[in-house]
Formats: sequence, C-alpha cells, structure tokens
Amino acid sequence: MTAQEALNTPHLAKLRVADFLLLAEAGAFSDYARTELIEGEIWVVNSVHRRHARVHAQLTAEIGAALRAAGSPLTFYTAPSTELSDDSLPEPDIAIGEPSDAKIFPGPAMRVAIEVSDSTLDLDLGRKARLYARYGVPEYWVADVEGRVIRQMWAPDGEAYKQRRDVPFGDSLTAATVPGLTIATDSL
Repeated sequence: MTAQEALNTPHLAKLRVADFLLLAEAGAFSDYARTELIEGEIWVVNSVHRRHARVHAQLTAEIGAALRAAGSPLTFYTAPSTELSDDSLPEPDIAIGEPSDAKIFPGPAMRVAIEVSDSTLDLDLGRKARLYARYGVPEYWVADVEGRVIRQMWAPDGEAYKQRRDVPFGDSLTAATVPGLTIATDSL
C-alpha cells in the first residue's frame, strides 16, 4: 500500500508514547479521570469507585508492610505510568519494582504489575495480561473484587503466563518472583 492509498483508506492511527505524552502535557486528556496508552490506542480508565478504592488501599498497605518485613530493596508505586514499549504506557493500579525517580517508570524495573479489577476483569485478564507477559513483566496479579480472589500469574512466555494460581481473599499470598514477599489478604 502506498502512502497515498493509506491516506484515502480509513484505518486506525496508532500513537507512540512520545505522541501520547505530548498530548497529555498539552491538556488533551484533562476532561478524563485517567488515560492509558495500550498498543498505540488511548484507553480512558474508569473512575475509581468505593469497592475498588478500598481493596486498592488495603492491598497497597499490605504490600508496603510485607516489603519492609522482607527487608526488600524493592518499593511499590501507585498507578505509575509505565513504559513497556514505544506504543504502550499502561498505568497498573500498583507496581512493585526497583526504586526510580524517573518521570516515567521504566518497564524493565517492574517486578510485579497489579490491577484491582471491579469492572474491568475481561480487559485485565485478557489484553493487559498479554501485554505484561509480552514485555516480560515477571509477575502479574489481578485482584478480582467481585470474585474475592487474587489471580496470580508468573513465568511470562510470549503473550501468556505459564504459571498461575488463584488466592482467595483471606489467604496469604506469596510472590512467586520476589523473594520473601508474602502478603495477608484478610483485610481485603
């Protein structure tokens, strides 16, 4: 297809992270609560409702306490813009990773991506799981608020995680890839 044919044929135009950041800095998304760039497409993220916010807050507190108890050099971030590729800048609800003062959290520094899913379970277990696996995020958790379970995945291989287990709220969750990290989930 020539450049002229491309201009005359309707098609999806995908953005790069650099384009997305320029638009964000210019205020293009100021009418939206949160936006993410996933594989070149702008996604408007739902507002955070009470159930999501409660589970998110409790999970964040438990992760912080567990990292300290383990003496881990890792830290946690809340909704960091994470550059996985030149066309993907997701914002996981929580990320565990190497300390960084960079404006954009570098994908290779992320050890665990965590999504709290109240109304986005299909997206979080589908497209986002494939995205995190494709870019080698070692471990991925989805806190399913409705199902009251954390879906834990690790061992990325292509666009999937080879290992997974479900941990019901109330049981302890031990990270598969972060030594010494065990969190209590009874407060979720």
